Formats: sequence, structure tokens, C-alpha cells
Amino acid sequence: MKRKLMIAAGAAVAVLATTYVGGSWYAGVKVQDTMKKQHDWIASLPYFIVKSHSYAPGWFSSTETTTLQIDPGMYAFLLEREGHPLPKIEFTYINHVKHGPLPLLGRFNPTPYKAVVTTEFKYSPETEKLLKQFFGDQAPIEIENRIAFNDDGVMKIRVPAVKDYSEALSGVKVNWGGLDATLDYGGDFNRVKFDATAPLLESQAKGVFEASLKDVRISLDNHRGKTGVMLGNSKASVASFDLKLLDGTPLQLRLEQLGYTGQIREEGDYINANADITLQKLQLDEQPYGPATLQTEATHLHGPTLAKLADSFTALQKKQLPREKFTEELMKLAQTEGMPLLTHDPHLAIRKLEVQMPDGALQFVGGVGLKGFQPEDLNNGLQFFKRLDASADFKIPRKAAETIAIWQFRAMLGGLNSQANQDDIDFLATQFVEGQIAKLTEQKLLQEDKGILSAKASLSKGVFILNGITVPMPWEEGGQPLE
Repeated sequence: MKRKLMIAAGAAVAVLATTYVGGSWYAGVKVQDTMKKQHDWIASLPYFIVKSHSYAPGWFSSTETTTLQIDPGMYAFLLEREGHPLPKIEFTYINHVKHGPLPLLGRFNPTPYKAVVTTEFKYSPETEKLLKQFFGDQAPIEIENRIAFNDDGVMKIRVPAVKDYSEALSGVKVNWGGLDATLDYGGDFNRVKFDATAPLLESQAKGVFEASLKDVRISLDNHRGKTGVMLGNSKASVASFDLKLLDGTPLQLRLEQLGYTGQIREEGDYINANADITLQKLQLDEQPYGPATLQTEATHLHGPTLAKLADSFTALQKKQLPREKFTEELMKLAQTEGMPLLTHDPHLAIRKLEVQMPDGALQFVGGVGLKGFQPEDLNNGLQFFKRLDASADFKIPRKAAETIAIWQFRAMLGGLNSQANQDDIDFLATQFVEGQIAKLTEQKLLQEDKGILSAKASLSKGVFILNGITVPMPWEEGGQPLE
């Protein structure tokens, strides 16, 4: 009896082992297709050029190795110098693919997955030496991708903290609190949810600057709509940002509670989007500003055209054209494929801009759009003008306008002549602003009431109204027609 039990147990173990080995092999075959799909998606992005790619399959695990070059067009405007070739920025990553059905069983996690992928990055000796100074023996970035049997996945990304890094000679000090991020995506890449947090970044260079960034949070939740445009919500926030410039012209800046929220919606074939930015406080050289609010929107944008333009723009970026040729092709693209954006009555607006200043609040509301536009209107300046539909309404304290002018004069005259007397610059700016305000109010182009400057304008069907007065256009006063 005991012998029979042992034989049965052994047979059961053999069956289970065979089943697991077969399941692992089958999962490996299927995950290779999944990894190819993910690689093809990365290769389709305009930011990268694939230099090499290989996939080595195995029974229980596989290895994928890819070398990418960042498209030089992404950084040419920063590093391009006449007579000097652009540096190539390349990196290699190795995906260690552990096949399902139970790839985490060794960690006592029985959750079934098609595969679990850990990513290892390879750097040049110079880069690795630099990273080692910051991170020591820790990997500079850790990525784990858990892929379900339907190809949906959850990717965990971690950059470790760097504490009290310093360089004695340069006086550079860095304190980095690390980064944690989660990317939850659909296997067809039509759904993505992303969350990231970075608690702290402090840096300084002795005698040059001191900077601090605290509690950065980013999140988005998007899905692809029927027009092909990604829809959903996005958020970002910064608890505080401090900057002190110690060299040259001293500057002290502090931002508190900076936030962003965005939303993209779909209504039929049209896309409506809004983006709001809020700032609780801005401290500039001991002068407080804020709260501040900016609310913007874009409405009635033709969704299928947006999706088509996005695909065509990506394809154009992948061609790696010279800057002049790229600009030429971009203009052709806008004319050939972008026209439906103009013919479907688009509208862009600043719903609200309000900034609390020491001398009062700056306020602005405005928008611009097209109504009834036809492609042939581009060849008729007067007709195009009549298609415009715009409005603007702003208010600003007179004292605040003078302060802004003083800033501009300081930047301009101080840069031209660093020996210029600050009081003389401020006096000149004040006199200039007072003269301009007097001239504009006399011409009814500006209104002033109890120290508040304001103006309200609208343009519709070719009629321009400013502060309640219809302003004739030059061609309506016997001037030349608009070409």
C-alpha cells in the first residue's frame, strides 16, 4: 500500500513538473510575441533610433537586448554647434524575462503571470563611473514589468535616493530623495495609467546657486477614444521650489503649492480640452505674489484630424531630416492634412488669468477662434479676417503696470550698462509708463478708473469693437484692401 502511494505521489509530481515545464515553454513562446509588440511600440516612438535588437528564448527564461540612440533632433537645439558634429547619446538595456505561469513563486508569490520582466541598463565606462559616485553600488534605475496573460501589464520604476553627495573642489552638493513610479498599461497600448512621486531634490554650487524642489507628484489616466485621440485626466503638483542665485545679479525665488490639472474629452468627432494651473504663492526677492490662477481651454477640435496629424508628425520625426527640410515638410503637412482643424470652428481661450500682486490683481479673459472658415479663405486676407471670432478683457492696477515696466527697463538697461544707476532706471520707466498711459487713455484705447487700467475688445465678422467703440479698419477708411 505504501509503495503504491509513493508511486502515485511520484507520478503526480512528474505530471505536475511536466505540466509546469510545458506551461513555462508555452508562456515563453507567447511572451516573445508580447515582447516584440512592446519593442515595436518603442521603436515607433519619435524619440529613439533602434541601433540593435536581439531576443534569446529559453525554456524558463529569455533575454532581450536592445541598444537605442536618442534622436539627435530631440537635443540638437541645445548642443548643435557650427563645425562640430552632434554627440550621439546611446544606451543599452537588457530585459530578463522570467516565464509564467508562476514566475514569482521563488518570492513566495503564487500570482500567475505570463511573464515578469526585470530591466538592466548598460552604460559606457565614463557614465558608469559618474553614476557610481552618486548611487554607489545601487542600480541607478530599477524596472520590473509584470505582464498578465491578456498582455496588460504593471511596470514599477524606482530610482534610489542619493544622500549628501558632495564635491570638495567645485563645492557641489546634491541630496536626492529618489523616485517611485507605476505604469499600468493595456496590452494594446490604448490604456495607460501613470503615477510618480519624487519627494526631494536639493542642490547647490558654492557661491553660485542653491536650489530645492520638494514633493513632486505626477499622475495621468488616459484611454484612446473612438477618434484615435488619447482621452482622460492628468495632474502634477510641486509643494515648493526655492532658488537662490548668488553669482552676478543676486536673485531669490520661492514657489509654493504649484499645481496643474488637465482633461481631454470627446464629444462626437470633436475634442475638447482644458488645462488649469494654480500657484498659491510666489516670493520674488522678498516681494510676495499670489495666489495665481490660469484656466485655458481648446474646444471643437476635429478629433480624426488630430489623430492623423499625430501619426504623420511622428512619421516625419522618424525621417531625421535637416532642420530646414523638417520645417518645410511640417508646413506641407499642416496645409495638406491639418485643414479640417480650421474648417470645424475651433476655439482657443483663456477662461481666467488672475494674479494677485502687491498693488492689486491682474485679470485677463480672452479667446480666439474661427467661424465658417473655408480653405480658399487662406488666399483672401479680408475674408480670413472676417472668419475670426475673438475677444479680450483685461484689468491691471496702474501701479502694477509701472512695476512690470520697471522690471523690463532694469533687464534691458541693466544688461546694456551694468553701471546704470538703479534709481535713474526706475525713474525713466515710471515716466515712460505715465506718458504711454496718458496717451492711450486720451485715444480711448485704455480706460482708467480709481487706479485700475482696463480694456475690452471683440472681433466678429470683421467688426472690431474696443471699449464699446467700433473701430473702422484701414480698408474701410479708404485704405488698401487687406491682401
